[in-house]
Amino acid sequence: MSADQYNSAVHLDRPTEPSRNLRRWWGAVTVVLVAAVFTEAVFAGAMLSGAAWARAAHRLGALGLVGAAVAVGLIAVVTLRRIAHGLKLGLTLLALSAALLVQMVLGAASAHGANLLWLHVPLGVALVGLAGQAAASARGLGGN
Repeated sequence: MSADQYNSAVHLDRPTEPSRNLRRWWGAVTVVLVAAVFTEAVFAGAMLSGAAWARAAHRLGALGLVGAAVAVGLIAVVTLRRIAHGLKLGLTLLALSAALLVQMVLGAASAHGANLLWLHVPLGVALVGLAGQAAASARGLGGN
């Protein structure tokens, strides 16, 4: 093995520096997730205020949000695993998707009469913070 081949092999295991566009792209994706989580809270408030359309919007928004978070989390884990802080972002997004799934199950159970709004509402507040943490992780991609 020549020195060039050895150096190439050694660098394969090192985290690579993301381009500025990659950091911007993941920042935009995570900000959209934050906005979607916040929008779900708006739909919940409209539903609790008696708006007839809000229940369907809240349910469909939850389905789309869980699906999007799972997809984005898996994509991040696969594509960013060799970038500094990339795996952290991917795992944060997967944790967000798991929490969103729990939130959706609690909401569906509440809609069917279970007394679980006392869990559903504070978890919704926490989800805004967790989504914000994902956005902060995206800004730190490739950093030290």
